[in-house]
This record gives sequence, structure tokens and C-alpha cells, in this order.
Amino acid sequence: MPANVSLCCYIDTGFGEVQSGRMTRIVVLIVVALLGLGAVALVAGVSTSPVSLPRLRRFAARQQLLVTEANGPLVVLALAVTRRWRALGLSTGVLLGLLWALRDARLTLNFTAAFLGWFVGAVVAEWRLAGLQVDPGRRTASLSRRTVTAYLRRDAVVLLAAACLALVVLYVAVVVRAGNGQPGLRGEATLWLGAAAAGLAAVTATLRRVASRPQPAVDGDLLAADDALRARSANVLAGSAIVAAGYPAASLLGLLGTTSDTAGDGWAAASLAALALTVVVGWLVAVRPSPARRTAPAEPARATAAP
Repeated sequence: MPANVSLCCYIDTGFGEVQSGRMTRIVVLIVVALLGLGAVALVAGVSTSPVSLPRLRRFAARQQLLVTEANGPLVVLALAVTRRWRALGLSTGVLLGLLWALRDARLTLNFTAAFLGWFVGAVVAEWRLAGLQVDPGRRTASLSRRTVTAYLRRDAVVLLAAACLALVVLYVAVVVRAGNGQPGLRGEATLWLGAAAAGLAAVTATLRRVASRPQPAVDGDLLAADDALRARSANVLAGSAIVAAGYPAASLLGLLGTTSDTAGDGWAAASLAALALTVVVGWLVAVRPSPARRTAPAEPARATAAP
């Protein structure tokens, strides 16, 4: 009789566990569906809503640009494109981060995934802007070469270079401290440096695209707006790259801490401080006024493009 009771209890317990597992999966599916619908609704709302007047004024103030009837449509269209793709990237990153957390039956917000999604959206937006019709029917082939440094502030260039140098220094320190006895540690450090190099290559290619995309064939308000948009995009990308460099820097500091005899809490605090520093510096680089440094233009050689 006791054996029968134990068997019945085992069957009841197993059935309850199966039911509980099914309910958990159903709840997860419902949460995922709601999050997906929310992301779609957010992107659709952002894509269809017009650019607000305060945002247009903030852009004009940061870029020291006079918005007129001639350049207003270009500025509004460019701001709408960047907002649409950044919102899509952010919502996608948040959704993927939540899905990753749900694998462990957790519901947490992954800020790393959210930022990386926003960053990818910002890069895609700049490539999409290259296809905007800035001036109907005509494009300019200028004799003066447009470079990235003409649109990036000098402090943005210096800080981005410093972030890249810091990554290389941390990588070398990890490799030297690891020696030949910890090949796994060296391999992980190489992966982080490779990821940072891939991100830097993407940013560099996008910055070159920002500088080289076609310009209006007429000088004046439209050309000033086009330069302002390029300068804004370049500095936002530079600031985002600095923030992105904080993640491999923090990871390399953590790896360096595993090779040290000192307390691990100190290295963890250093990693967190490095990440926070890059976030603050990158944000300041992105939001500071960044008017384009225009030089006296050379006489352009104009070529008529087919409409």
C-alpha cells in the first residue's frame, strides 16, 4: 500500500511539473508576442509621425544652421530617416535582449543589446541618407576633396583615437600578462579586439560615405543644410563608436584582472568605471554643437545627371 501511494504521488508530481512547464512556455510565447507587437507599433508610430518643431530647432541650434524654405524639406526628411532607423534598431535590440533573457526564464532589459541595436540602426540610416535626392536633376563634382575631418570636430577625432589606442594597450597588456600558459585568455582577448576592429571598420566606412555622398549643385541655404547634416551624422557616429569601445575595454580589463594577484573587486570596479567613462564621453561628443567647417570652395565642375 505505501508503494502504491508513493507511485501515485510520483505520477501527480510529474503531471504537475509537465503542466507547469507548458504554462511557462505559453506565458513566454504571450510575452514575446506582446513585445513584438509593441516594437512594431513603436516603429510604425515613429515612422509616420512628423518631425516635431522643437527637434528641428534643436538641430538648427546645434549646427548653427538657418532653416529656410529652401533647405527645410531636406532637413526634415533627413531627420525623419535617422529617427526611423534608430528607433527600429533600438526596438530590435531591446526585443532580442529580452528574448535572450527569457531563455533562462528571466525578464530583464539588456542595455548592451539595446545600444548595439541603436548603433546598427544609426549606421544603416547614414547609408540610407546617401540615396536622398538633395537637388532635383543636378549634382556637383567638386574639385575640392571632401574629407571626414572636415565634418568631425577635432576633439571627437582625438577622443576616438584615444579610445582605439586604449584598446590596443589593454590587449597588449593582457597578452603579455597571460604569456604562453593561458592560450584561452589570449584567444578571448583577440576576439574582443577583433570585434572592436570590425566595429571601427564599419564606422570608418560609414564616415567616408557621409563625406562622399552627392551634394546639391547650388551653393547657399541648401548646401549649408547638407553640410550641417553631414557634420551632425559624423559626430554622432564618432560618439557612438566611443561608447561601443567601452564594452571591449571593460572586458579586456576583466581579463587583465584574472592575471593579477590583486583583489578581483578592484578590477571589476575598474571595468565598470571604464564603461561609464566611455558612455559619458561618447554622449558628450554626440550632443555637442558640431557645425561644419567649410572652406572657401573651389570652382566646381558640374555634371548634369539624368533625373
